[in-house]
Amino acid sequence: MASLSNHMNMKTVSYPKVRAWERPIALGMLANDTVGDCTVAAMYHLRMTQRSVAQAANSLVVTDADAIRDYSAITGYDGTDATDNGAACLDVINWYKKGGVILGASTVDIQNIEMVKAAINTFGCLYTGFTVPQSMVDQLQSGTDPDWSFSPSDHPTNNGHCVNLVGYGADGVALDSWGKVYRTSWEFWQQWFTEAYVIASPDWIEASKVSPTGLDMPGLLAALPQS
Repeated sequence: MASLSNHMNMKTVSYPKVRAWERPIALGMLANDTVGDCTVAAMYHLRMTQRSVAQAANSLVVTDADAIRDYSAITGYDGTDATDNGAACLDVINWYKKGGVILGASTVDIQNIEMVKAAINTFGCLYTGFTVPQSMVDQLQSGTDPDWSFSPSDHPTNNGHCVNLVGYGADGVALDSWGKVYRTSWEFWQQWFTEAYVIASPDWIEASKVSPTGLDMPGLLAALPQS
């Protein structure tokens, strides 16, 4: 998949210092409290957020059953622990693109914070994956809601997670996971996040046929590099 970094000219792209696309919508767990479908849940959260901004009167309602149905179609999950092995971000992107649910995607350079900001501003969200640090695992296992804090002495685990970014500011990003919106620092972002993608979706197009940032669908697709 081609990279947005090789296509978007940062010298000509404008974006605000702060952007908050989050809306007070019921995101829901989408079964990610019982199965490893975080990549499917995050894609639905991305689409729900895009829709809530661009088409507020036409909200996207998603159930746990919807998420499990897609997770099963992508991975072969059949309700047993033996088949609950998660799904890669790229596999989920390609499956939804093949089905026409999304129309395009591109990678984003994790370390280029200004590019990350521009991507969130232009496409409404950012579909991302990260390595879960030990501190977060410890918090989850103790029943504590993760605080997403950065510690230079933290250690990586073998666990990965997928979340949807919905905003940014000088100090870091806003993201949704497990049905909630959290905030974390740019230090956490650069330490633990490993992949990020912009998604061109019909959900990001208003009735006026343009996105909230003024691009029509051909314009959004033109903003993506060709594979």
